[in-house]
Formats: sequence, structure tokens, C-alpha cells
Amino acid sequence: MAKKIKEISSQSSVRRQQLLDAALSVVARRGLSGITVNDIADEAGCSYGVIAFHFKTKERLLLAVLDLLASNYEKIWLDAMASAAASPAERLRLLIDVDFDPRVAKTKHLAVWMAFWAEAPRVPAYKKRCSELKYRSLDTMVTLVTELAAERAVTVDAMAIARGLYAITDGCWIFSHVTGENSPQMRERSRQVCLTFLSAFFPSDFAEAGRAVPA
Repeated sequence: MAKKIKEISSQSSVRRQQLLDAALSVVARRGLSGITVNDIADEAGCSYGVIAFHFKTKERLLLAVLDLLASNYEKIWLDAMASAAASPAERLRLLIDVDFDPRVAKTKHLAVWMAFWAEAPRVPAYKKRCSELKYRSLDTMVTLVTELAAERAVTVDAMAIARGLYAITDGCWIFSHVTGENSPQMRERSRQVCLTFLSAFFPSDFAEAGRAVPA
């Protein structure tokens, strides 16, 4: 009996993941406005009832898609930081690497992030989840900039630098999404732009990395 229950639970988890993947694909193509449960069911090759069984409502399914995207980002980020060197400069560099990692900045995922960001001011649940993630990563940036400034014995506005770096990252994501220019070369260019920004404040740590920005 226990084995049967485990098999059913495993099958349910697989189906749930399939539905989330289907919903993510639909949102990436069409955005959030006007999509229906039937659109997602068609993408998943199942009935409306299957989605209702697993998620009850479209709103719960879409929030689960956002949670999936955010959780995937956080896992890549935390795994990277767990293996990072102690140096705040290297950890800052690693945060930039994560934002332009192909697993994070892939075209489909950028489209879905943009869709949820656009709706966040109108949907409290989206705003809460997106804000939590943004403030957590911003706080990490502020901490690392503060530590690096202390190491180099320089006085800087850590919050201003962290927000500036965050604005550049978001700006690069938006540019890639709008233009469709999201090749590995473009992601590397975006990464180098971030390093060039940091080199203005910490030249001994980032000047060499940000000197040559590929065309």
C-alpha cells in the first residue's frame, strides 16, 4: 500500500511539473494578459480538469509558475555563493555571472520575468514574490560592496553602487528581451558592462575585467 501511495505521489509530481512547464511556455509566448486555463491545457495536452485538480484556479497556477522561476534562480544563486571564495570582489563577480548564466537569462525565462514584473503593481501576490527576491539580492550586493570598500579603505555609497549595479542588470535583461539579442556573446557583453561599472569604484578589482567589452 505504501509503495502504491508513493507511486501515485511521484506521478502527481511529474504531472504537476509538466503543467508548470506548459504554463511557463504559454506565458513566455503570450504574456499574462488574456491567457486561459484552456490555453495551458492545450499546451500540456491535457484537459481543463487536470489543471483544476492540481492547482484549483488559474491564479494559483500562475503564482506557482512565478515561484518555480524564482526558486530556480535562488537555487542557482545560492549554490554558486556556497562554493564561492571569501573575497567580496569575487562574490560580487559571481552574482553578475549568475544573472547572465544561460540557465537564468535564457530567452524564455526573460519573457516570463517581464510578464510578471509588468503585472506586479496590480497583483499583490506577484509584487510580494518579486519584491522579496529583489530585496534579498540587493541586500547581498550592499553587504558585499560594504565589505569590499572596507577592505580597500575607500569611502563609497554602498547602497547607491548596489542599486546602480542592479539597474544595469535589469536594464540588460530588458534590452535583451525587447531586441531579442540574447546570444552568449550578448550575455557576455552585459556581464562586462556590469564589471566596467564596478571598476569605476574598485579599479584594482574590476578594471582588467571591464576594460575590453566585446562588440
